Order: sequence, then structure tokens, then C-alpha cells
Amino acid sequence: MNTQLLTDLLAGKFICSIAFEQEYEQLKAPEVRAEVELWLAGIDRRLAQLGEDGAYFAAPMQIMAPHAAKVREDLKHFRDVYGPSVRMLNLIREAKEGFSCSPGDYVQLADIESSINESSTLESHLRSMHGTITGASIKHNNREFLKRMLENLKDAGYLVLSNPQNETYRVTGKIDHLHAVLEFISEHEPVISTAPEDEAQTEDLVLKAALEDGKSDV
Repeated sequence: MNTQLLTDLLAGKFICSIAFEQEYEQLKAPEVRAEVELWLAGIDRRLAQLGEDGAYFAAPMQIMAPHAAKVREDLKHFRDVYGPSVRMLNLIREAKEGFSCSPGDYVQLADIESSINESSTLESHLRSMHGTITGASIKHNNREFLKRMLENLKDAGYLVLSNPQNETYRVTGKIDHLHAVLEFISEHEPVISTAPEDEAQTEDLVLKAALEDGKSDV
């Protein structure tokens, strides 16, 4: 069995055809999936997938109170956990025509730099994130600022560097998880901030957000 594949799954990585092409192809084989599922079961984990062709990831065998509480807290603190990546991806969407924020989409630094330089509004949006983008400073020019933004998204697992020569990145399958979380929040925002006495109901909804939500094959 590929030990690197298991290591990536246990590290919380989303194994998709873009970021982990070889490992993803391995998991498409029923015999490999069965072997991985058996191994994960030994540590109370299971193999889950985001949709029929989406990324694979390791999930708890059963959702216990600590697991649900962790997801619930992440949703309550959306701005800190998901907000920075959402802001960065939204800026790319505004700067790059036709960008759908879907797995496989390409993002070239030069393209979005050109759009930012031509729009004072987009440049203002970019500069407003100097406290959000790790390593960015208001002293940096737009290109340096954008480079750090794309590297932040890469570090978060939403992009991979597909062509270092022309600084082109590609959106990974992990983006589907972010879409599922955003959809869940939009539908259940009042419940996420529920009172402590309603925690049982919240945990049921959190389970759907984390593993089902119509997007995960569990």
C-alpha cells in the first residue's frame, strides 16, 4: 500500500485528480479503496468522497461529540477559519473573466495582475487584505501582493502550482468542500449560532454539512 497516500489522508488532505493525481488514480481502483478502507477502519476512520468524481478524504467512522463540536466551532468562527480564503478566491473571480472557482480552473499571476493594475476598485480590495494574507505588506507592489495571496491559497490546499515558469496555478478538488460549507452556512446560519441547549440539533446539522450536504459520498 502507498504509505504516502495514507499519510496524506491522515493529515487531512483532499486527494483529488489535480493536487494528487497518482494517488487519486490509485484510489479509483476498487481493490485499492478496499485496502485503504480496511486500514482506516483499524484507526476508527473511513474513506469518504466529495461527489461521484470529487476528492477523497478520511472521515471519522462515527461522528462523536468532539468531532461535531469541532466542526460547529469552525462554522461559528467562519470569518477566521474560512473567511480569508473566501475573500482571496472572490478577488480572483472578480479579476479573472470566466473563473468559476471550480476544480481544474487555471489562475495565472500575470492575468490577474493586469486586471488589478487596471482597476482601482480591485486594487483597493487587494490592499485591504494586507492583514489577511500571510507575508503580505502594504509596501509590496501588486505583483508581490498577489504572489503571496496565491501562495496562501496553495498552502490552504485550494491551489497547486501547475507551471512555475509562467506562475500558473490550478484549483484543486478541495474547493468542493468549501462550496459545501458555504451552502450549508447560507441555509442554516440561524442554527449554527444556536443556544447551548440546542446543541444536539446543531450536531445533526453539522454532520450533514461536513459529510453529506448532497456533495459527499459517505
